[in-house]
Amino acid sequence: MKEPNPDLGTLKKIFILQDLLDEELAEVWGASVPREFPAGAVIMAEGDPGAQMYILLAGEVEVTKRLLLPIDQTALLERIMNRLNSGDGVTLGEMALIENDVRSANVTASTDCRMLELSKEKAFLLFNQNPDMGVKILFRLSQLLSKRLRKSDADIVKLTTALVVALER
Repeated sequence: MKEPNPDLGTLKKIFILQDLLDEELAEVWGASVPREFPAGAVIMAEGDPGAQMYILLAGEVEVTKRLLLPIDQTALLERIMNRLNSGDGVTLGEMALIENDVRSANVTASTDCRMLELSKEKAFLLFNQNPDMGVKILFRLSQLLSKRLRKSDADIVKLTTALVVALER
């Protein structure tokens, strides 16, 4: 059951929602479904279809990715990419709102987690009903993805540099 009076202050901490008015935050809350995941639960699995994003209200999650070259045939290795907690203003799976593709990583609850789930369908209904809100959210989402792309670019440069140094020895 959804809490009757959402803590809009919590939603205001979420990066992609920070430009919204209280009325708009209440609309997002109303369009979302509350979800709870116990510690150890897989929230998203890499390669699965994605049709919703999550807003982390309480708890911590671990984001992992499969390595492309397992060391041996018996183990498919994963690497921890990030650990996130609700104090970080976290959304998960937000790329599902803008593309029809599979999940790019695994997300597992490290602790019991409380989240809001917003489906792509409900998000687009909100955006159609309130285009100003849609622009605000999509602009913030663009900023978030741009930031991640810049970090990925920097990581590629670091890895390439390390590979060149290792190969020259």
